[in-house]
Amino acid sequence: MTDLKQALAQLRAGRGMGLVQQVAEDVELAGRQITLNGQTMLNFASCSYLGLEMDEALKEGAIAATRAYGTQFSASRAFVSAPPYREAEALLAQITGRPTLLVPSTSLGHQAALPVLVGRDDLVLIDVQAHASLHVAASLLKAAGIRVQTIAHSAPDHVARKLRASDAPTIWLLIDGIYSMIGDIAPFDGLNALLASDERLRLYVDDAHAAGWCGSRGQGLALGTWPDHPRVTAALSLNKSFACAGGALALASEDEADAIRAFGPAMTFSGPVQPPMLGAIVASARLHLSDALAPRQAALRARIAQFNAGAAALGLPLACASDTPMRYIRTGDIAATASAALALQRAGIYVASVAPPAVAARDVGLRLTLTTHHKAADIDRLLTALADALHASGRAVAE
Repeated sequence: MTDLKQALAQLRAGRGMGLVQQVAEDVELAGRQITLNGQTMLNFASCSYLGLEMDEALKEGAIAATRAYGTQFSASRAFVSAPPYREAEALLAQITGRPTLLVPSTSLGHQAALPVLVGRDDLVLIDVQAHASLHVAASLLKAAGIRVQTIAHSAPDHVARKLRASDAPTIWLLIDGIYSMIGDIAPFDGLNALLASDERLRLYVDDAHAAGWCGSRGQGLALGTWPDHPRVTAALSLNKSFACAGGALALASEDEADAIRAFGPAMTFSGPVQPPMLGAIVASARLHLSDALAPRQAALRARIAQFNAGAAALGLPLACASDTPMRYIRTGDIAATASAALALQRAGIYVASVAPPAVAARDVGLRLTLTTHHKAADIDRLLTALADALHASGRAVAE
C-alpha cells in the first residue's frame, strides 16, 4: 500500500505539472499541433507516423460506414460480423500476403492467438523488453501451465542457448519488431540464422510500430523479412500508422486463422471493431495498396534522417540510433526528466515524459515521435530545444 501511495503521489504530481494524463483542448486537430493548458505546442507525442488520421479518404470511409451501418454493430463475431469485416480482412490479407484476422486491438490479438497456437508442452521465450501486452499474454500462458522464460533483450545468443538446453517440441520466441519505447529494431539477421538452424523455433512478432511505414505495402518489418515463412507470425497495429483502430494477425495458414477465429478467447468474448473504424480501415488499406503509400513513407524517412543527423551533430544522448520514428533520451532521473519536459513545453514543444511503470527507474526519460505532419523547420526547432532543455536540467549533451 505504501508503494501504491508513492506511485499515486508521483502520478498526481506529474499530472499537476502538465506532463502526463493531459486532455487536448483543441476544438479541431490537424495533427501537427496540440493545445494543453491554454498553450499550443508542436506535438511530438503522436504515433500516427504517416499522418493518415487527417486523410480525407479515411475520414470519408468512417463517415460512409457510419451512415450505412450505424455507430456500432453489437454482436460477438462468434455469431455474426458487421458487413465491412469481409472487405477489411480481404484487403489486410493483400497487405500481409497471408491469412489475416482483424482483431479489436493488438493486445487482444495476442490474447486470442497465443493460447490457441502454443501447445501445452511448448516452451515460450519472451524478450525482457517486449511490449507489455506480450508479457500479459505470456502470463496467461504461464497460468495455464505452459513454461515461460524471460530472455535478455535482443540477444540471439541467449536464445540459442535456450534452444540447445530444451527438449520442447516447439519453442516460441515473443519479440517486438521495433521496440515501442526506445525505438530499437530486433536483430533480424541473428533471428533468421536461428530459424534456419532449429526447426522447432517459432517467432511471434509484435510489429505494431513497424506496420504502415515499413514495407512496400505497409506490412512491417517481420513480414518484409519473412514474407512466407511458415514459422513466423506477425501481429500488426491499426492504431498507429494505419490511423484507424484494432489490430491484425498475419498467420501462417488458414487453419490457424480459423482456429483463432473460433477458439481465441479475445475473439469470442470481446467486442468487435465497430463500423466507423471498419470503414476507415478499408480506406486505409486501399491507400496502403496504392501508389500513395511510398511518398508518405519516404517523407517520414526523411524526417527521421534529419533528426538523427541533427542529434548526432548536437551530441544528444539518444538511447539508440535506429532509423525509426520513436526517439528516446534516457535521463535515469524523474526530476531531470520533468525539468527537461517542462522546458520543452515553454519552448512550444510537447513530448512524452516516461517513468515507472512504463519503464524501469534507470530508463526514465523523454520519448518523442516523428510524423509526416512535422515540417523540416519543426525538426530543427525540436533539436535546438532538446539541447537547451537537457543542459538546463543537468543532463548535459556530449561534447
